[in-house]
Amino acid sequence: MNLEFSSMGMFLREINIHPRIHAKRLDKKIGFKIPKIEMKLLQKYRAYDKQEDSSSNKNHFQGTQTWIGLHPQALQSTYNEILEALLVLKDVQVEKIIDIGAGYGRVGLVMNAVFPQAEFIGYEIVKKRSSEANRIYEKYKLDNCNVELLNVLDDEFELPNADIYFIYDFSEIDDLDCIFKLLVGKMNHKQFHIIVHGERTEFLINKRYKKYWNKLEIHQGENLKVYSSTSINY
Repeated sequence: MNLEFSSMGMFLREINIHPRIHAKRLDKKIGFKIPKIEMKLLQKYRAYDKQEDSSSNKNHFQGTQTWIGLHPQALQSTYNEILEALLVLKDVQVEKIIDIGAGYGRVGLVMNAVFPQAEFIGYEIVKKRSSEANRIYEKYKLDNCNVELLNVLDDEFELPNADIYFIYDFSEIDDLDCIFKLLVGKMNHKQFHIIVHGERTEFLINKRYKKYWNKLEIHQGENLKVYSSTSINY
């Protein structure tokens, strides 16, 4: 199947179709095997919202929160909203986008419609998800995209410079705080943007890092929020 990822058409919001329904249909058209993979993960690991006890030999995935057991279409931002968030920054010169908690790499697919010359790097701790993302990239010859199997909370992790960072609520507040500290350390290089999803990231921005970010109000997305770094350290 020949899909044109350089066109925004497939990612646009459709009237009377819920974004998650649209995403589910597009996943199938692209060839993702997300429901099957998530079911296998749930068979191996305890669901994120279930406490460990003696009723089962399954344990939670170790290392960080992976949201195993969450509905596949709640696990990731929809294609519609990713596109709308990126379009807020369409006039920005973008060479690299980094996604922390990349899941199945949807951001990389949508990026090719807005910033086709940019490089996408996703970080994901679950091997089956990163492998599936890279399988799809290879299938459609998206050589500018890659999801690395990596724990961003490792002490050895070095956050590369980028023009846009996507940050999903991939773990607990203290873990997310580690990433925000790395981002603050980047602010003496150049202005960049963050696109965030989740109550925990919003909490950190508003309570601990508010002076570092300017919210771009032109994006009215329900879940994704777009911020630009301030010039406080320039």
